[in-house]
Amino acid sequence: MKHELPDIDKFERIVFKKKNTLDLLLSFSLKLMQAKQVGLLFGTDKTYADFLPPDQWDRGVMHKFNGKGFVGLILKYFGTIIVKYKGLSPVRLYKDTQFGEKKPSDGIISFVLRKHKDFYEKGIKILVINNVRGASNDDETYSKISILAYNGDTFKPLPDLKINNAIVKQFKAKNFVSVYIPDYGAIVFNTIDEKLLQKTKEKFTRESELKKRLNILISAIEMASLANIGFAKGRQAAHVIWRKEKSLRKTAQQLKNKEIELNAMKEYLRAVGAVNEKQLNMEAVNITDGVYAFMDMVGSASIRKKFNPRDYFYILNLCHQIAANNANRFSCRIDNFIGDGVFIQNASPFDDGKKHFPLGTHERIMLMAFTLSSIFNEIHLLIIGQHEMDRSGRVKDLINKAQISINFRAGMEIGTALIGPLGSRKRRIVTAIGKAVDNASRLESSGIQEGIHISETIMATLKDACITRDTGTIWQIICETNGMKGSNNSDSLSFFDCYKKVFGFGENVVTQRTNVSYKEFSKDITYWIKCIPDSDD
Repeated sequence: MKHELPDIDKFERIVFKKKNTLDLLLSFSLKLMQAKQVGLLFGTDKTYADFLPPDQWDRGVMHKFNGKGFVGLILKYFGTIIVKYKGLSPVRLYKDTQFGEKKPSDGIISFVLRKHKDFYEKGIKILVINNVRGASNDDETYSKISILAYNGDTFKPLPDLKINNAIVKQFKAKNFVSVYIPDYGAIVFNTIDEKLLQKTKEKFTRESELKKRLNILISAIEMASLANIGFAKGRQAAHVIWRKEKSLRKTAQQLKNKEIELNAMKEYLRAVGAVNEKQLNMEAVNITDGVYAFMDMVGSASIRKKFNPRDYFYILNLCHQIAANNANRFSCRIDNFIGDGVFIQNASPFDDGKKHFPLGTHERIMLMAFTLSSIFNEIHLLIIGQHEMDRSGRVKDLINKAQISINFRAGMEIGTALIGPLGSRKRRIVTAIGKAVDNASRLESSGIQEGIHISETIMATLKDACITRDTGTIWQIICETNGMKGSNNSDSLSFFDCYKKVFGFGENVVTQRTNVSYKEFSKDITYWIKCIPDSDD
């Protein structure tokens, strides 16, 4: 017959009102686990004081008992006297060696009280011994036994632990469960409902019901632990509250730092092409205002012959890292690394939904232009030995030894492209395919080193583009970071004025080109944006 679960909601309503909080926990837990007996131990030291910090505990003292039938009644009123007389309490957490050193004592209860931090902070909440009888050895004080640790989700074996045979004999235990109670001690169960611990092929037959009861037990213990703190008085209470406060502050700071790390990692992963599950399973869409750019090493076929593979990949990976960092900085995304080339995009399916600034076409173009030019300038610093990612100047030394120059060029276009998941069942990327993508690639191939080759469409947009508070993303990245404002201290700055200030250019940064062609690609008029300032600038 299936035993009805006690009402945890009712327990929560009354546990903070009861004066006998621990008695309530004992009776609730006894019914929940259908145990033969249940007992409580509080952690303390030689003073036997309550509410000591757990790291000061050196013993566990039997405090309260409850149980079924006549034996349970005897234990309830005389149990603490009996276990003290039998030498079963207090349970020592450590023993002194012949050299005067402290050594951890054997036994499950001492292990639980001693390892309170592991049990509470790392999620190892409950120890379960499903068969005590098969392990007890009459000739030894302690016996090794198979023990499982339950963390609120899964059962895992916990090796090299022992049980106290004297406790097993005294209480005629068939199985055993022990749980840490925060800021108090531990609760121990002698022989819970044996049907709950029956196994079939090393798995609990009624695992779902067992987990449900153990999870309810965890909740009850957490509530009772907090309620019991209410009985602390004076300095004891102040110390307990201060311990909790320190723990909460530490946890809050850890969570804050972790959130900062995770957000930074999310932004970076998005920049280097990582996608979430929704994007990976998205339907392919037709995007009309995405901005696409390709960046490639000029003359890479001959350059790579000048280096051994290790050195060439070292240089290339640093350049790719610089590309990823700047794509992240300017809210763009690395679609893919293609050998010594990089495919970068700024398109609506990859916009950060948490940002309050919707991106317009002109802002997408400006962000891409700043991304590419920043990449070129950082690679230039790398080549001349002044980049923080290569403090030893290894790249400069390799280039000088090979007696070559390393430069990149880029092409950028805006327009229509299909965006969606592409690849095999086991490996997919989310990428863009279309005329604008092809044109960006052709513009790069027909471009000039250390600059961005753009179409008339891009140039027409940049001529009239302004950075204002309405272009919130780039305003925050460029103007607020660099302390810039427009003419007459206004909140508007033309793109090219801003571009020149950021990268240190003189008057002209744009060159018109005519009759550009590459394979099947041809344009009567294109433009080239300079990215690396000359000494004259």
